[in-house]
Amino acid sequence: MARGLPFFKLDCQVRRVGAAYHGAVPLHPSAARGFAADARRYQRGRPGYPAEAIEWALREVGVGRGAAVVELGAGTGKLTSELVARGLQVIAVEPVAHMAAELSVRLPEIQVLRASADATSLPNGWAEAVLAAQSFHWFATREAVQEIRRVLRPRGWLVLLWNRRDQGHPVWQAVTELIEPLRGDEPTHEGDRWRSALSAGSGFGELTHHRFTHRVAASREGLEDRVLSISYVACRPPEVQRRIRAELQSIWSSRLSGLEEVRLPYHTDVFLARALA
Repeated sequence: MARGLPFFKLDCQVRRVGAAYHGAVPLHPSAARGFAADARRYQRGRPGYPAEAIEWALREVGVGRGAAVVELGAGTGKLTSELVARGLQVIAVEPVAHMAAELSVRLPEIQVLRASADATSLPNGWAEAVLAAQSFHWFATREAVQEIRRVLRPRGWLVLLWNRRDQGHPVWQAVTELIEPLRGDEPTHEGDRWRSALSAGSGFGELTHHRFTHRVAASREGLEDRVLSISYVACRPPEVQRRIRAELQSIWSSRLSGLEEVRLPYHTDVFLARALA
């Protein structure tokens, strides 16, 4: 049975947007600076998640209207809004103040915690599911997994989603060649290195995976917003960003000449893992 939000008070209102960050470990510098740079650009440029992917995941884990769920690394609410629209009771956890502020403006009816994934302060066993969209690779640690287990009810579910650029498309190939040298040591979902946090001994069962494909409309400006919202690009000095913007204009002109808009392909990967107890 779903647990109602009115029973969860704690200090959510105190730690809504703008309050000091509370977490067990510091944010990665790219996340702290990059995601704080322009939350509105992130909201404009990042793709949403296909309805079939969200509905498949919720159906598989048995979560329906009224269920209490936690979203970690909620950002500006790309997934959050979809969960709210489906009648779920959502607590959004987002450590970056600018992102949390944008989320709170867009979805003022939900509670937003400024906290890290490894120190949420949520009650034991409160959530029927914990979700993380485009974020788990940032906090794929033993401590965060333990915190997720603590927050989940017995046999609750962890749901992970990532939108991944389809590298078979020439625009995405060119974008990757352009920006990949800027990545440095930033965590990534590519290569699935995050899986080690959910290996044997993590308290979760075997991962289930399903892939969905979709296309997202983008203009020249939309492509700029998409690429310049990537953390390790967004945190770069203005002169580097100007160079990236100019190169993106060149990519558009050379590969999409004459087009005002294009539908760029993505893969959406969804992973499910169930707590063992």
